[in-house]
Amino acid sequence: MGTQGDYSPQALEMLQFRRQFFLGPEFIKEFPAWTRKNVGAVFCLTVHPELEICQATNENKSVTLLGYILDPNNPQAGNSDVLGGLVRKLDRCDDFWKFTSDFGGRWILIVDDGQETILFTDAAGLRSVYYAQSASLKKTFCGSQPGLIAKTLNLSMDEEALEYVDSRELADSEVYWLPGDASMYRDIKALLPNHYLNMRTGRSHRFWPDADLKGMSRQEAVAECSRLLSGLMVSARQRFGLALSLTAGWDSRVMLALSRDIARDLYCFTLAYPDTEQTRDVTIPAELLKKLGLKHSLLKYPEHVEPDFKAIYQANIDAVNKSYCADAQAMYDRYPQGLVCITGDVAEIVKCYYRLAEHRSSNVSARDLAELCGIGTHPFLMQAFDRWLSATDSRNVHLLDLFCWEQIAGRKQALIRAQFDIAHESFAPFSCRSLLTTMLSVDEDYRRPPEHKFLRELIELFWFEVLRLPINPPEKIRAKNLVIGTLKKLHLYQLVPESAKRLGKRVVK
Repeated sequence: MGTQGDYSPQALEMLQFRRQFFLGPEFIKEFPAWTRKNVGAVFCLTVHPELEICQATNENKSVTLLGYILDPNNPQAGNSDVLGGLVRKLDRCDDFWKFTSDFGGRWILIVDDGQETILFTDAAGLRSVYYAQSASLKKTFCGSQPGLIAKTLNLSMDEEALEYVDSRELADSEVYWLPGDASMYRDIKALLPNHYLNMRTGRSHRFWPDADLKGMSRQEAVAECSRLLSGLMVSARQRFGLALSLTAGWDSRVMLALSRDIARDLYCFTLAYPDTEQTRDVTIPAELLKKLGLKHSLLKYPEHVEPDFKAIYQANIDAVNKSYCADAQAMYDRYPQGLVCITGDVAEIVKCYYRLAEHRSSNVSARDLAELCGIGTHPFLMQAFDRWLSATDSRNVHLLDLFCWEQIAGRKQALIRAQFDIAHESFAPFSCRSLLTTMLSVDEDYRRPPEHKFLRELIELFWFEVLRLPINPPEKIRAKNLVIGTLKKLHLYQLVPESAKRLGKRVVK
């Protein structure tokens, strides 16, 4: 890929469906520069040049990797080393996921045992997969996003999905994630974390939780989590140049502490949204890094939208075709090309992020989920959450933690990562099944906000000095934010005319 902010025709062509793939009975012919690989005797894989692909075979069996996979137990291992070990363990597809529990990274595995072909993702599903089965062809099609599938099968957008998106607040920074396994097309579904897709039947199957979690002491869990996180970070720095996105929050502070040994080689930055340069998410990272003797870069929003970039961005990601998230252009314009961005994504899974009053926790409804997410109660949303609830057995994992895992991480945060694929690759160390299940095995008293005792203990273990400034100190509330926040709580903000919102951005300070 070219340099920062390259808008030449050649660079823009490479941005089309950047880091995406398509899997079906035939290769996609319109992208001659994309990599092509057969999977078994039936499926054809077409992959954007900047999405890593690796395949290992053993007799009539194969394991194919999209993305990158990290082994904390053997940090020196590359993609081919990991796949070589996996394919030798492959017997049957249905329980193969167990061999991947310790692995981190952002990946998709396509597994062919000679009889069946399945597909599943990294623990949090941050490398998105969508799928559909053609009724006429009786073949399964998969892709990073629904767009290429819909184009291949000549599908139209779902009117109910469009109505749901229209019911959401119109804002440039809004994340239009879709609930359950829904997409903007009725016949295309999202593959959720903890599920695998059977390519022959076109159906997804839940594989986790498969048993109750065993309780673990805080000391045991801290030791195991520190081992896994350290191994994942060592593995990542063997592979890539790294950058770190920082805010005033817990997740990025854990990531900074974890990066102690490579801090001077990191590109540390904060993305400054409009009118936020004096907020804690900008000022705290800048002040903290100064105290630590590290450089802090502030990436500002672009002053002008590049029409060609906007058109490609919106074509790449169906769910955002209503808005234009300028942060993607900011990253493309100013973020150093070639660096993989460390994020604190998916930590919400273990932070007791959503909770209801104690007497309501045993019977969670779709309305409860909708209210917790604060994204309305449109029938499309409620039906999708009802489907998720009816298909879920959480064992002794708190249902709202599993919801956070499969919906907030697997849908919302996965969409954000997909949005940024046009600008950079990402690495979320928390997306590791063994790490997440270890943390979930710890008593909630150590994981709950606002203290987050477990995360604080990890920070102290890795790099105590990053606690020299408070985490999420009280924010000075401006009149503008107070008015908007009140309107949102009352579900009235979406009713404010766009002209009034634009005026408010200019005059309410």
